[in-house]
Amino acid sequence: MSSVWLAALAASALLLAAIYPTLFPDEISMQGMLATLNNPSMIAMMGPVYGLESITPAIILAQNCLIWFAIAVIVMNIFFVNRHTRADEELGRQEMLIALPIGRLTNSLSLISMSFVLNIATALLIALFTLIANIEGANLVGALTYGLSIGMQGFLFAMLTLLSAQLFSTARTTIGVAFALMGISYILRAYGDINEDLMSYVSPIGLGLKVEAFYSNNFFPIIILFIEALVVAAVALWINSRRDVGMGIFPAREGKAHASKFLQTPIGFTWYLLRGSFWAWAVGIFAIAASYGSVIGELDNFIMGNDAIKQMLEGTVGASTLIDAYIALLGYMMALLISIPLINCVNHFRTEEKRGRLEQIIATSVSRKAVFGSFILIAALEAVVLSLFSVLGLYATTYSSGLVTLSTLIEVTFVYLPALFLMFSLAIFLVGLLPKLRSLIWIIFGYSLIIFYFGRLFSIPEIATKLSPFGNIPQLPVQEFSAMPLIVTCIIATGLCVVGIAGIERRDMKS
Repeated sequence: MSSVWLAALAASALLLAAIYPTLFPDEISMQGMLATLNNPSMIAMMGPVYGLESITPAIILAQNCLIWFAIAVIVMNIFFVNRHTRADEELGRQEMLIALPIGRLTNSLSLISMSFVLNIATALLIALFTLIANIEGANLVGALTYGLSIGMQGFLFAMLTLLSAQLFSTARTTIGVAFALMGISYILRAYGDINEDLMSYVSPIGLGLKVEAFYSNNFFPIIILFIEALVVAAVALWINSRRDVGMGIFPAREGKAHASKFLQTPIGFTWYLLRGSFWAWAVGIFAIAASYGSVIGELDNFIMGNDAIKQMLEGTVGASTLIDAYIALLGYMMALLISIPLINCVNHFRTEEKRGRLEQIIATSVSRKAVFGSFILIAALEAVVLSLFSVLGLYATTYSSGLVTLSTLIEVTFVYLPALFLMFSLAIFLVGLLPKLRSLIWIIFGYSLIIFYFGRLFSIPEIATKLSPFGNIPQLPVQEFSAMPLIVTCIIATGLCVVGIAGIERRDMKS
């Protein structure tokens, strides 16, 4: 899985570095972009602006992309470390290793080494492919600063996840705390960058942005991040040497002596498993929607001197106004984002199945269809509720401008429900019929993401857009509403769902 992450990150680095010079062909467009970024809402989202007096496409690239590459690498590290620490302990693998003549800290030490190698490899690949793109203003020192800032942020969060695995007794809590730390770091950075105070330096993400890649190329923040990671790793090793295997410093909360009536039902049990991730995604969707909604009031500044972005918005669906085009773009983007937890919800059934936990339930009078159906029902409810959180986030930061009405935001967001239904129905089909190939759903997601970002910048045939589950949805408010594509999408999704459920009833468990 790490190799897939590395390949995706390297390809993204090359693609973005190759595209950015075409988006900003002259100094006027580059200055316009930096002027757009140099306002409180955009600083909170992207970080502080630098290099106004000697702007180059490489500086624009780092200004726009470093923070998002860093977040992607942080997520990779959180999953990587959690999978090989607390998740392995829950499955009993650590006890089997420790029973051998190896040291108690062998697994943690090897994980630290592997995390460091993984992040250095990530940093070097991003730097290499940025140089290969031959973007103006890019040089070896700047590319290394750019890549190592991303890699060291990832390594620090790998060590924070390792520490979390020593403190808490379950994989779910470990990963939840790690993501919470990432969210807190982002918020501290946003507050610090807006107010220009020390909070930016307290936050690992904020500190990583201080390198000013392709401009001052400040290596000092990278060194600080590395030292912080080593300190956290030392604390994690010290705790690991003193705690019992399978246990954390903070024990898991004891459950009730008797389960409630709701928890004894398949849907209640499934909700218990997924509620933590659901609320985390709800908060995240609201925050992201609010962040992008805050740009609407500054949309003229956002495109000032930037013909490429203006063309992208106008070319989205032939909008009559840029605000309508931007709202349509947000509807597509938020739908893509919401599809991630829906897919994870369905895939969680397979995770529980592989670990042998569902056999204990299915061995009772509960049918496979009832258990699988509970995951499907939760995914369907998530689609509706998360869409609602998206609407609330957008409206929270746009209502004061009076430029967008609540009814418009509801229409723009909820029109994508059939596409969301199709996305998690594809996951249902794969889990039910072809469980070993369930990762193919992420290829479909990646394809839809590429079409979203680059389909409007380049002459991509319309048929390529239509192949995406989101490509047939009318992009309100700039396209006329048409019920037929929604009906067809729902019919296809229903068929995939029925076939997937039938597959679960017929195939062997864990097959």
